[in-house]
Amino acid sequence: DYLGRNQQFWDLGRFSGQLNTVQDVKTQIAEIEKEFDLVMISEDIDASLVLLADQLCWPLSKMTSLKLNARKKSLVETLSPEARKILKEWLWADEMLYSHFKQLLHTKKVHFGTTKMEKKVADLRKMNSEVQRTCIEKKIDKDTSVLNVDFKPWSKDVVGFKMNETVPWCRYYGMSENRFIDLLRQRQKDRWQVWEPQQMSQMQDAITPPHPT
Repeated sequence: DYLGRNQQFWDLGRFSGQLNTVQDVKTQIAEIEKEFDLVMISEDIDASLVLLADQLCWPLSKMTSLKLNARKKSLVETLSPEARKILKEWLWADEMLYSHFKQLLHTKKVHFGTTKMEKKVADLRKMNSEVQRTCIEKKIDKDTSVLNVDFKPWSKDVVGFKMNETVPWCRYYGMSENRFIDLLRQRQKDRWQVWEPQQMSQMQDAITPPHPT
């Protein structure tokens, strides 16, 4: 696989040659912990997002989302205990990485406060339900090719949503990753095209000697 054996480490910029021993892996985990103020865990995403909002000093409403790229139920496969054991042994470095940050996330949740966390998670889920009611006209779990190109999933094996396009902000919840990234890049380009001439003009003014009087 071109991604490498331990794909979580690969996503974080580490390569197989850096993961030969347990000590190598511990060293890389320690470096990653220094690089990130918060590492979120997908199966505990609501609590993770509560901590992210707190970390950024953002209102919880900024953490609302829809669950995109969920595999269709008909295509979900359950791994046997034996398969899980084999994968855990083969991906032992990723297993160490996951276990470390799962425990670290738990510690952060405890420090945040159990009762406070439960309330915040409930609030977030309530807001997410409101987003679903407002923005999703229909869940498409068969032929997602009928969807608007902005909302078409990258794979035919995942669930798609027919979005309520009469509410402008709803589109951002349902956009596929590639379309959303394209939008962000275009906005950054637009800002650059405004910013760059202004900076060049200021630089020119700074290096141009004053006219003699």
